[in-house]
Amino acid sequence: MEPMAADKPAAPAAASPPLGRVLMLAAQAWSGFQAGQSLDRALDAALETSRGASAALAGALRDVTTTAVRRFAVTEFLLTRLAHRPPDPDVRALFAVSAAQLLAGAYPDFTLVDQAVRAARAREATAAAAGFLNALLREFLRRREELVREAEQDPARHGNVPPWWLARLHREYGARRTQEILAAQNEEPPLVLRVNVRCTTVPAYLDQLAAEGLAASRAGESAVWLHRALPVERIPGFTEGQVSVQDAGAQLAAALLGVAPGMRVLDACAAPGGKTAHLLELGDCSVDAVERDPERARRIDANLQRLALTGPRARVLVADARHPGRFWDGRPYDRILLDAPCTASGIVRRHPDVVWLRRPGDVAKLATQQAKLLDALWPLLARTGRLLYAVCSIFPEEGRQQSSSFVERHPDARIVPLRQGEPGGWQLLPRSAQTAPMEFDYSKQPVFQDGFFYALLEKV
Repeated sequence: MEPMAADKPAAPAAASPPLGRVLMLAAQAWSGFQAGQSLDRALDAALETSRGASAALAGALRDVTTTAVRRFAVTEFLLTRLAHRPPDPDVRALFAVSAAQLLAGAYPDFTLVDQAVRAARAREATAAAAGFLNALLREFLRRREELVREAEQDPARHGNVPPWWLARLHREYGARRTQEILAAQNEEPPLVLRVNVRCTTVPAYLDQLAAEGLAASRAGESAVWLHRALPVERIPGFTEGQVSVQDAGAQLAAALLGVAPGMRVLDACAAPGGKTAHLLELGDCSVDAVERDPERARRIDANLQRLALTGPRARVLVADARHPGRFWDGRPYDRILLDAPCTASGIVRRHPDVVWLRRPGDVAKLATQQAKLLDALWPLLARTGRLLYAVCSIFPEEGRQQSSSFVERHPDARIVPLRQGEPGGWQLLPRSAQTAPMEFDYSKQPVFQDGFFYALLEKV
């Protein structure tokens, strides 16, 4: 999915939508999230109920709702301490988004409570409970320090993850590293851009940003960290195809695949097309981008058009990569990129709803899907060809264990070391934009990134 440029799009104060209206819509989105919808789908559904929603309203809605998801564990705990009986779902939703804003300190306490009560009175489903909501929020303010201290004594609540998720991280990484991962993933995501080297260079683009008064740093071979987040339409050069929004860790995929001019490449599970575009930007290869969802496949086309990368070298095919007979013409590929469906445990910073929508059994189910994709695509690879297996996950079942099991099943496969001392693949863990050193070797590792796993498999 195409990442948002920022959780908090900048907008003039005069254009800010009424807070009460934002809270009301955020409560609707929260209810959708509680019903099992992804945060993006829930936000889209909430906006559909608001006629003529402006960009400012959409940005404020995303900010408020995302803040609530980042504090889900604590606000759920607060309700158990403040309410003698569970409130109705609509009231619970409005409390969750309002209490999260109080925890974040985004607005003066009095203003927030006043607007939350107004939002309750504006809807028939919550009007009768406006006084109850007012009492809950004021009681929280009176006991805030005590309740927050109690809430954060539990490590899972402090990290805003379910207990089973925390246990998995502890088992793999230990307590100290787990806390570092959770701290990084509870931040707002940094805005990282990929410079289109067919149009410009990283130094030239940094000069362009500096001329417009925008602070930025290099964060990878083609990556630029824009220090102040902006909506995509206000990013210099975005509309003209000079840059795309893509995490620094995700940008490693194209370089790791090692594509040379004239090669034939398959990008399986390709939507929304960021890695497809990066491959085409870097070299004169031909790429077949396969995506089974027609709507998401159209997103690939749109991204390629914006970057002026459409043409005979790029084909977008609507098909399921697990069934190559439905799209493959029988000619081997020199390179295959499999960015497989996964738990998304490495990109919680960008998608905080992931931890609450997943269930413990999902890890094994997704690992099974990943194995089927690997087995299905391997016969499409030419002799001495290479397949890059990628997941935005930090769970070993989807990373090292998956690649090791594949090599055991396929005697004609070997894992190509990506870094010295790491023969089984490269696990990138989430790093913080706040604590990462500014002096770094971007040719080896980004200054900060989300969590990814890469394994380069060669047919021998």
